[in-house]
Amino acid sequence: MKRFVWSIASVLAAALVLVIVLASGIGGLLYGVLYAVTLVPGLPVGFALFGRRHGAGWIAGAALGYFITTLALWLAIALSLPSIVTFIGGWVLALVLTWVSTRGVVTPLVPLPAWTERDTAAWLTVLLLVPGIAGPPFIRLGARDANGNRYYRAYFTADFVWHMAVTSELKKFAMPPRNMYMPHRPLHYYWAYYIAPAAIAGTGPGQLANVEADLKVNAIGTALLLVSTLFLAAWTAVPHAFAAAAGVTLATVASSAEGTVALLRLVERGAPLGAVRDLNIDAISNWWFGGLRIDGIPRCFWWVPQHSMSYILGLVALAVVNASGSGGGAAAYWIAGAALAGSAAFNPFVGAIFAAVCCVALALDALISPDPLRRLARSAAVGLPILVALVWCLGNQMVGRAPGMLELGLLGGARSAPVANLSLSLGPALVPALAGMLAARSIGRFRAIIAPVLMMIGALIVMHFVRLRVDESWVAFRAGQMILAVTPCLSAAAFAAAPHWRRVAGALSIAALIVGLPTTIIDVYNAQDIANLAAGPGFPWTQVLDRAHDDAVEWLRQTTPPTATVQLDALARGRTTWSLIPSFAERRMSAGLPRTLVDDPEYHARSERVRVMYATLDAREAWTIARFLRVNYIWVDEVERAAYPAGVKKFDQAPQYFAPAYRNEEVVIYRVQ
Repeated sequence: MKRFVWSIASVLAAALVLVIVLASGIGGLLYGVLYAVTLVPGLPVGFALFGRRHGAGWIAGAALGYFITTLALWLAIALSLPSIVTFIGGWVLALVLTWVSTRGVVTPLVPLPAWTERDTAAWLTVLLLVPGIAGPPFIRLGARDANGNRYYRAYFTADFVWHMAVTSELKKFAMPPRNMYMPHRPLHYYWAYYIAPAAIAGTGPGQLANVEADLKVNAIGTALLLVSTLFLAAWTAVPHAFAAAAGVTLATVASSAEGTVALLRLVERGAPLGAVRDLNIDAISNWWFGGLRIDGIPRCFWWVPQHSMSYILGLVALAVVNASGSGGGAAAYWIAGAALAGSAAFNPFVGAIFAAVCCVALALDALISPDPLRRLARSAAVGLPILVALVWCLGNQMVGRAPGMLELGLLGGARSAPVANLSLSLGPALVPALAGMLAARSIGRFRAIIAPVLMMIGALIVMHFVRLRVDESWVAFRAGQMILAVTPCLSAAAFAAAPHWRRVAGALSIAALIVGLPTTIIDVYNAQDIANLAAGPGFPWTQVLDRAHDDAVEWLRQTTPPTATVQLDALARGRTTWSLIPSFAERRMSAGLPRTLVDDPEYHARSERVRVMYATLDAREAWTIARFLRVNYIWVDEVERAAYPAGVKKFDQAPQYFAPAYRNEEVVIYRVQ
């Protein structure tokens, strides 16, 4: 077994190095080392919780470490002391504090069964999913052709490119950070995940200053943490190595039947199977059947690592509840509460759901125990850190008006054949999990799966009865992924139970792979398919940043002040290059229509004023608008020229108001006088 462990570890390391170098260059390896360094301050806490010689201690410690490092970096920024010296000092202080505060813990706070080489082998095996799934899309993300043009597959432009804008704003080190599309306001967004890459990009030399490359490696590291904590939660519920690994694998690669349904429909209609290239394959339940949109775990790797980090820390707390129930000590629950606080800091909604589930699970377990009052009193330690985190989020103005946008009731896609669409989106993952729920009692793990069962029930309710008024898919995305995060805890019970249950689990797994694997295969292919230049539903499947535009944004990055405001016309751009300036030029816009923030009437009002600025033939009127909006530079390319052919001419005809600052064959940038 030891030889097998070393073989798997070597293959995993080689695969990760290859993916990182191909995706982010040699500098990506250095960033990968720094990412690993961010995890170190949590290791003393993980060791105190589960033990230094236990894999659970390393996994939990690494997850907590990212949160602890984030707090240390945030504190330096909040004190207006951002620099490489203070960031290193804050990291060292955090490590010293965690080591000093836990060095008195002799035995683990949460006793677990022994961790063996078999467990390490199973854990490393499931980690191979990360380079296999995350690798191809990240390698192709932003790839250049021979002419210097860069290519971004759709949905990366809606998420990853947006994350570039968030990180670029954070590395300006304003606290709270400003809204890149309305700089007179703070950024109402859960931006904590991006503090670490922003600190490295904002103070690091050379290739470390490349936000795009840094975020790729950060996402790969976070994907490794996500798979590790999925395994940890499953293992603490059912401590059988390959049963937990099988549960994680099914949840990751075979959760949705949408790919199979799409292929069958294409065959039925005589269409070429290649037509799946033009489908958002993990949204067929919505596109074709009007149901909720639920994304699988691979999309956590590519597009929502900030949410992944919230799930990661929630799963650490869930592992404590799985392993100890309500019979643990107050110190263990305080650490679980700290993990839930981190979950809330990275996503307040997700953190609140995980916190509610853990608290209810502890209460139920206490009530069926011989000493409920004493257990309830001890487990109450989980609550204080969560409240502190929510206050921290409010103090940093992250949530804005989002809570007021929540709507309750069976609304929108939740009303469209909910059982059928749920089966389509999550059926291959849910069926083995249901079998595990039935099998858990037979192996004495019923109390260990209370929290996962509550999460599944609670997330299903939230998914169907809560939505954001401005984005009806957001809650379903998060709830669906929280369901997938706990299905390994349940399906593992079926794999570890008596032989007849294992046969059932094996048959269900084969069926799940047959039905669910096509979705993942198609999704991985489409996510890296930058050769598809066809038009999608309201946006191109692949967005091209040509050499001329790339040169122009590079000029802005190198020449203009970091806090400069550069304006383009967001109304004419729709869903394509709406974030060109904040994401690629790393500069703010005075007015925009951000697709990933809660809609606000002021975005539209200011964007309308920008439209007038471009459309008017009166140079002085345009200058007055630009000065009112505090615009420093005006961007004109083929979009503005096509939308305002007469209006853009004034910029060249009134040097007293607009001085040409940069020009190439496609782009002209004017300095507002």
